[in-house]
Amino acid sequence: MLPQVPLYLAALSNWTQAPSSCQDLRIPVSVEKNAVGEFSHDAYTEDVLFALAGRKILVSNTYEMDARFCMPDNDQNPHADTLQLLVHGASFNKNMWDSELEPERYNWVRRMNYEGYPTLAIDLIGSGNSTFPDGLFEVQSQMYVETIHYLIQKLRKGEVDGRAWDRIVLVGFSIGGMLANALAEQYPDDVDALVLHAITWDKSWIYPAFLSGLQVSAAHVDPEKWGHIPLLYQTQSTREGRRVACFAGSYEENAVEYDFLMRDFDTLGAAITFTYLLVDAPQYTRPVFLGIGDRKYRVFNVSYGIQDFEKLTRMTEDSTFCGGKYCREQPWEVYRRFPNAASIDVKVYKETGHLILFHHSGLSLMADSLAFLSDHGF
Repeated sequence: MLPQVPLYLAALSNWTQAPSSCQDLRIPVSVEKNAVGEFSHDAYTEDVLFALAGRKILVSNTYEMDARFCMPDNDQNPHADTLQLLVHGASFNKNMWDSELEPERYNWVRRMNYEGYPTLAIDLIGSGNSTFPDGLFEVQSQMYVETIHYLIQKLRKGEVDGRAWDRIVLVGFSIGGMLANALAEQYPDDVDALVLHAITWDKSWIYPAFLSGLQVSAAHVDPEKWGHIPLLYQTQSTREGRRVACFAGSYEENAVEYDFLMRDFDTLGAAITFTYLLVDAPQYTRPVFLGIGDRKYRVFNVSYGIQDFEKLTRMTEDSTFCGGKYCREQPWEVYRRFPNAASIDVKVYKETGHLILFHHSGLSLMADSLAFLSDHGF
C-alpha cells in the first residue's frame, strides 16, 4: 500500500490535469575540439585518457539534442518567466521527468507546470532521441558540459522556442547534477539557480556502485531492441542490478519495474570521466539546492542476537554517493564546493535510494524544490 499523501499535498493531486501545452524539439548544439592530437580506435593510446582526464573536447561536431518543452497555459502566472531546464542522469533520458506511471506521484513536469513553471526536459547527447556519436571520444562528461552551455546560450538568445529567457534554473539529477556543478565552475553566469538531486562529493563509492549495476553493452543485453546501438553504449543487464543502482528503502515495486523498462544508456566515455565533474565552483554566486537520499538510523539493542543485528543494520542509502556509511557530513560539503553561493539549502531524505523522485520521498523532493525556488523569488 502506498503511504498516505501528506495533507499539504493532497489538494494538489489534480496537477496531472493541469492545462499545459508541450512540443518536442530538435535543437542543434555544437562543440569545438581543444585536445591536442588525432584520436582513433585503430590507434588507441594513453593520450585518449590524458585528454579525457584534462576535460578536453576530442572531436569538433554538431549534434541534434532532443527536448520536450512544456508551457503552462496560464502564461501570466508569477513563475512564467522562469524556465526549468531538466537534465537527467546516466542511463536515463528526458522521460524520467515525465512519468506515465502514477503521474500524481512521480511526474515532475506536470507538477511544475501546475505550479506555473515552464520546463524544458532534454536528452543528453547519446541518450533518448538525441544524436548517438562515438561513445568514447565524443560522449564524455566535458562534452555534456559544453553542449548544455551551448544550449543555454541559445535559450538566452531566444533561439530555441522563440523566447529569450532571462531566468533559467537548472535541475539536474545524478550526472545531470554533476555536470551542473562543473557548469557552475566553468560558466558561473549561465544559470540563475541550481537544483541538484542525488549527488555528493564523496567519490569513494561511485565506481563500486556503478559496477554493481552490472552494466554491459546495450546491443548485447537486448539485440532485438537495441542491436542498432553502438557497442560503447551500455545499460544495466538485470532488474536487480538496476535496483542496486537506483533504489533502496521506501519505494514501490511497480516503480522498479517501470524504471527498468524505461532505462536508457550511458557510454564508456561518460563512465571514465564523470567524477571529473565534481569540482569546486567558487565563482558561482547564485542559490543552490541539494537533495540526497540517506540511510535510516536504527539503534542496536545489545540483547539481540547476531541475526537480529544484521536485520537492524541493513540500512538504506543512495549507494552511489553515500554507500558504506551514513551520508553524515557529505551533503553539507556543498557549502565548501560553492563557497560564494547566495544561499544553500540541503535536504536529506531518509530511507531513500539514488532515484529520489521514484521513492516515497519524491513528493517531498518536489515540494522542497518548489519551496526553494519560491524563497528565492523564482
